[in-house]
Amino acid sequence: MRNLTHRIQLSVKTRPRCSHDVLRRIMGLIFEGHLIPGTRLPSERKLSVKLQVSRTTLRDAMNRLEARGYIERRPKSGNFVCTAMPPTMREPIEEVVGSQVTRLADVLEIRKVLELWAIAQAVKAPDARLLREMKTVVAAMKRLARFRTDEQFEQYRKADLEFHQTLARMTRNSIYVHLNDFLNQLIRHSIAISRELVAGNYGERNLPAHERILAAITKRDPATARQAMLDHFALLEQYLRSARRHARAAKTEKDPVKS
Repeated sequence: MRNLTHRIQLSVKTRPRCSHDVLRRIMGLIFEGHLIPGTRLPSERKLSVKLQVSRTTLRDAMNRLEARGYIERRPKSGNFVCTAMPPTMREPIEEVVGSQVTRLADVLEIRKVLELWAIAQAVKAPDARLLREMKTVVAAMKRLARFRTDEQFEQYRKADLEFHQTLARMTRNSIYVHLNDFLNQLIRHSIAISRELVAGNYGERNLPAHERILAAITKRDPATARQAMLDHFALLEQYLRSARRHARAAKTEKDPVKS
């Protein structure tokens, strides 16, 4: 949080005069990659001091940011940055995927293409700090790979998501960071990847590809990194096919006449 408030303070070249100026300043931090999806913003008091504005002015700007879908207010938790993709682009895609007008496999295919591009960028000159973060995340995934409870599964899934968010940040492309976050959230919410879907040893089967990706980025080995990512998506596609089969079987069992 200290580094975040320092970046916000550095962005204040001139004192904002109104809530519109504050809105533009925070949006700039989001689009420039200083505030990534999932980041918790400083408290209202600290943020108003850093931006040199009254809390009333800040509150008005935050209300407008929330209305536009750039931040999310969570009771007792604070304000969090959302994807920078505007609602006019986000919502139609969420609707067609959520209503199953289009296949989730199509979303996964797009994500695979983009992540193959991302890993090619990351392997060129990996940032040392982000490499350390990725190692920490992989260690957490390894510790949680044999999840048995819902809580352990959620922790594993969170670590998996952080792995791909860190990879996105390694590309140094802020637009991709937000696009990647949107696609990940879309898949997670649409398929609601449950413990039933990933029953058995999913965590242990999913872990090796991530370990290989980390090792390949560290060694700047693009061929191995690419193959490890392809293997990761092959596993995801396998579990997605299994989920569709289970869904069809459940539908047939529920209404055998119509099926």
